Amino acid sequence: MNDSRKRGGWFAELRRRRVFRALAAYLVGAWVLLQVASVIFPPLGVPDGWQRVLIIALAVGIVPATILAWAYDITAQGIVRTQAAQANDAARATRSASVAVSGSTVAAVPAAAAAVDDAAGTDAAEFCDAVTCAAENVANSPAAASVAVLPFADLSPGKDQDWFCDGLAEEIIDSLCCVRGLRVASRTASFRFRDGSVDPREIGSELRVGAILEGSVRKAGERLRITAQLIDAVSGFHLWSETFDRRVEDVFAIQTEIARKVSAAMRVSLTGDDLVRRERYAPRNLRAHEFYLRGRQLIGRVGVQEWKQSPALFRRAIELDPEYAQAHAGLADALAQLMLWQFVRPEDALPEATRAAYRALELAPDLAEVHVAVGHVRSLTGDNEGASRSFERALQLNPELFDAHYYFARHCLAHGNPQRSAELFSSAFALRPDDYTIPALAVSVLDRLGRREEAAAMTHDTIAGLRHMVELDPDNARANYFLAGMLARVGQREAGLPYVEAALRLRPDDYSTLYNAACYFALAGDCERAIHLLERACVLGGGSRDWFEHDSDLDPLRSNPRFQQLLDRLAQRESAGHHEPVERAT
Repeated sequence: MNDSRKRGGWFAELRRRRVFRALAAYLVGAWVLLQVASVIFPPLGVPDGWQRVLIIALAVGIVPATILAWAYDITAQGIVRTQAAQANDAARATRSASVAVSGSTVAAVPAAAAAVDDAAGTDAAEFCDAVTCAAENVANSPAAASVAVLPFADLSPGKDQDWFCDGLAEEIIDSLCCVRGLRVASRTASFRFRDGSVDPREIGSELRVGAILEGSVRKAGERLRITAQLIDAVSGFHLWSETFDRRVEDVFAIQTEIARKVSAAMRVSLTGDDLVRRERYAPRNLRAHEFYLRGRQLIGRVGVQEWKQSPALFRRAIELDPEYAQAHAGLADALAQLMLWQFVRPEDALPEATRAAYRALELAPDLAEVHVAVGHVRSLTGDNEGASRSFERALQLNPELFDAHYYFARHCLAHGNPQRSAELFSSAFALRPDDYTIPALAVSVLDRLGRREEAAAMTHDTIAGLRHMVELDPDNARANYFLAGMLARVGQREAGLPYVEAALRLRPDDYSTLYNAACYFALAGDCERAIHLLERACVLGGGSRDWFEHDSDLDPLRSNPRFQQLLDRLAQRESAGHHEPVERAT
């Protein structure tokens, strides 16, 4: 049995390396050469013995031809060794700022395509052997793979499960983020392609990933049918596909199973502890999970109205499942965001946020998301060292958790630790290299540290990335105002103006938009309009004096009396614990 498998493996490897094809071409060429020789040798007076020599030479030449076919391949770059072709792919992926796409993953795609060509007209078993052999080349690579998870299509009779489909995709993203060595495109980036009209190869090129996971959901009563398929983003061929017919309450097991199947197909290893924790703390009530998913979706939209709506959804999830740790953590996070930007009074929200965070810690002490929530609460109560410990613990439990890096970076920046903030923004960007709003925040930190050359280089790269984001999604207000700020930073005020005006047009009453538009005008030298926008933002009820004081983008405003008055009003409001809107100066 083992000998048979070995022979099958050698046969598949010969086919994968196109040895048979090369030998066929060699034999055809030899036959043509002999035919030509038989015609031209006699008129030229070539002795008959030379034709026999040619036949023997061509027969002996089969050996070096086989060796060369094994060791070399013909690619778009010419004739190269197989390993060299893989190295070229890896270098190309690195130069294009790939999301850590494995060089051998990319190199294995042409091999798999060759297997498809060679398998034409053969039986399915031989074809599977050839594809498996090509995939084994990926398994031997130490480099990381990359994947984008698209929102699942809603095939339910009522077409009313979009939120469930999005939530399923988000949960799979979170599960895949637990896989060491696998880079996962952010939700923001991949969900742009929800309509299914874009070719997976184009999506892979846009997001710079090696594979695309897509699928569909059909929910009818208590039954659930989920189809998932993993597609190679270079060749467009399927790497894996499966349909799950289960009861609705099995959705959590399906999410984990899909993550395992994807990681196996990508030839990367799951880290057991992270996934085991996710399974252990899965909710007991599906309806509670639905409310939790909706709450998280609202938080992720970075808008005041969405943030104000999300706490009610988390509270409902907790009512349905009081031991749902993630729901308690979500409630603490939502309230923390509202308090951070002064949209609710601390005395109204902090007690509930504190109870929720510590209840989550009690229920799931080894879940990273819980420690992020505790860090939020401690930061708001002024326990800066305790907040740092909580964020650090979250990073220990799950180094791939984006929220731990990102919110810890913001905490450090707001509390005067720019060195650590720069490190954390950098690691957050490494986890979401398609989201250029992150380095846009980091640039001001590098400026404060006096690292001008690094800031200049990052600004250049960030401008290019933000332009790409705006081209893909012109209605992304956040990308628009960050791009405007980056252009103002390099002196291109006029070039940035259309983007900041677009952001203000898209979200005219959004605190974050007003604040960042003010940063643009401050950098552009229009201090009066910058202060006017800051005052408008604070009239909405938001504003953090710490952030105003530590944001270097607002440095041009420091000497302006109106800006000093604004800081004083924010300080008075925060010290008094009141939430009355700041009066707009005239």
